Amino acid sequence: MALETENVEDLEELLARHEHLSHLRVKKRGDSLTLFSGEQHDLHLHARLTHIGGNHWGLSLPRHNGRWERTPFTGTMRQLIDTLTSDFGFYLERLESQTRQNPSGT
Repeated sequence: MALETENVEDLEELLARHEHLSHLRVKKRGDSLTLFSGEQHDLHLHARLTHIGGNHWGLSLPRHNGRWERTPFTGTMRQLIDTLTSDFGFYLERLESQTRQNPSGT
């Protein structure tokens, strides 16, 4: 299923509820939405939500080798963002290099 712009907007709205996640952006590709930060030359992947049917999504996290590792976590976007912020917050942190470029954190 190709995702709609609405899916991206829904995820961006969920992220906007968390002030400390303002550095994250969303990119759609196929049936997945990727959370990333940085610029084209210094892109950092944080997490990926893959549509698995209805309003359910699966969570994958980046590995050190550039590949994605599926987790056993599935649910709505809101549930997965809650899981990410409560259990995997370190995956969503702003990188030190990004903080130096933008010390205000915005």
